[in-house]
Amino acid sequence: MIRIGWFTLLASCSAPSERRSAITDTGLLSVASPEPLNHQFSFAIIADPHIVAAGEHEARLKKAVEWIEANAVELDLQLVMILGDICWGNGFNIAHAALDQLTLPWVPVMGDNVIQTGGESTFHSTFQEQIDRLATDVEGFTMADTPVANPERGGESWLQNMAFRYGDVQFIAADWSSREVHPLWGETPDLHDFEGGTWPWLTQQLAIAPTAKSNNTILLSHMPLFEGPGGLTVDEADAVVNLLSAHQDALWANLAGHLHVDSSMDWDRAGIEVHVTDATWDDVNRVRVVDVSSSETQVSYDHWIVDVR
Repeated sequence: MIRIGWFTLLASCSAPSERRSAITDTGLLSVASPEPLNHQFSFAIIADPHIVAAGEHEARLKKAVEWIEANAVELDLQLVMILGDICWGNGFNIAHAALDQLTLPWVPVMGDNVIQTGGESTFHSTFQEQIDRLATDVEGFTMADTPVANPERGGESWLQNMAFRYGDVQFIAADWSSREVHPLWGETPDLHDFEGGTWPWLTQQLAIAPTAKSNNTILLSHMPLFEGPGGLTVDEADAVVNLLSAHQDALWANLAGHLHVDSSMDWDRAGIEVHVTDATWDDVNRVRVVDVSSSETQVSYDHWIVDVR
């Protein structure tokens, strides 16, 4: 058990074929429904491949991709989320080639390491074709204009803010990664509350998100939303709580990476769950699987961790 501020991280292990819901690992029940539920689809999460050159990290990412492809039919996997720190340095084309072996639609989320190494624009150009492809693979795909002028840090920032719908679920990928190049502060989230930034964009996306069913919205990000050391400042956390709590009937969870552990928690003040997926690049190579079901009035989720061997 690791504690960062008040954010408790609980590592979990499972056999490749073993389904493990949040209640199994952490005592948290994701969403319970008394109504009959019908399976809709499942999706997979890969986090933090850390591809900087050919080698072991690339091999581990390929293993994760191979596992997803091999189990896609049995588990009804229809989407893959790559939650940040995908590549930097000499790893852009290598990572793209590995991920492009996926036959399922996949969503590339930018992480902090590419920013800290000056690769924002290269990330965008590397994955632009895949982002364009998502416009035909999923419903209602939209991406905020980028780059934008960043009055907080100066210059331009290639914010990667995307939203789309799949089945009954609205996915919103928000870019919180700091644009401050610093070994400590660069590891913490920023709201980017300026014209064209993440904060006004997210506020708008939540305002227009479909609300026909409860728990139908998922926030994707590289950096998880939590308050305390390594996370949001007090003022930032209060702002996030005020926004998210106003939409808590629609929101299920924030799915993220960055911390290199598997963890699950309730952020009670904001009215959401936060689930962090471990990195593929070190210790056990892991993938999270999320199963989506729905009733007439709400969406429900079961999720578990798979050890890729």
